[in-house]
Amino acid sequence: MPARQVAVDVLTGFLGSGKTTLLTHALSHGLAGKRVALVVNEIGEIGVDGRIVTSLEYVEKMVELSSGCICCSIDEYRFDLAIREIIETARPDLIVIESTGLADPEPLAYRVKNAGLALDALITVADAAHVERFLDEAEVAAEQIAAADFLVVSKADLIGSEALARVRARLARMNPRALQLVSLHGAVDADVLFATDVARHRARVGRAPRAASAHLARDGFGSFVYRGRRPLEQDAFERVLHELPAEVIRAKGVVRLAEREWHRVFNVVCGRVDLGWVKLEGDGETEAVFIGRGVDRHRDAVVAALAACER
Repeated sequence: MPARQVAVDVLTGFLGSGKTTLLTHALSHGLAGKRVALVVNEIGEIGVDGRIVTSLEYVEKMVELSSGCICCSIDEYRFDLAIREIIETARPDLIVIESTGLADPEPLAYRVKNAGLALDALITVADAAHVERFLDEAEVAAEQIAAADFLVVSKADLIGSEALARVRARLARMNPRALQLVSLHGAVDADVLFATDVARHRARVGRAPRAASAHLARDGFGSFVYRGRRPLEQDAFERVLHELPAEVIRAKGVVRLAEREWHRVFNVVCGRVDLGWVKLEGDGETEAVFIGRGVDRHRDAVVAALAACER
């Protein structure tokens, strides 16, 4: 099991949906300057997408798994070796796995967890101009949408506003939990989609996350931080996580629990709660960050609920 806490984001979407365009934009903008490593999956022998992303100066490490769909034909041994090599050589804060357009994301999410890593988010790119045809023709397209934490609606400029509204309504029916973001030419809020500073906050306890960027503020996103020196009661704390307001899109942190030697690591993405354990030196303090649209109005209530968990 990897010793470091590393965030893993899975980027999926049907063939030609715009995954590489989105990733390239994110690496050049919101993820620039971060320690990012990539696992790129290609069906064919020639990794065209891999050549595109490795040409960017921001990529710390890239491992390409070719000639097979990562979710079904690449064995767990090869997958684990790739992940281990990335962590040991690049020491990234974030790993992004770009799957082939034919991959079912659920087995891939299982493999991430089985490799000893916490899945940060599953991001699905849906081609606004063609997604309805893909859904009619390929079952895996529906599986990719249903599994998503974030649905990035790409190529919105290719269809009219009414058609876009119909597509978004259908996606919402298929996955009402996911946050939808519309993307033009791959431009989207990388600070929301990918575990950038939030991941570093989790991995490096004691370092406060920076405030939400102006980019986030422009799109109505904000954040707040909770810190506490007293341990929290585990059951009460976990109830708070499951009852967070819907406006809290992301929440991450490391929590000191009463009567526990290990700290609780938590990750909330669009209502999905993942919990893990990490061994830290010393007592440490509880640190958590909450991000979302209009979260300022929930700050006092969430902080009070967490404070009520203190022992």
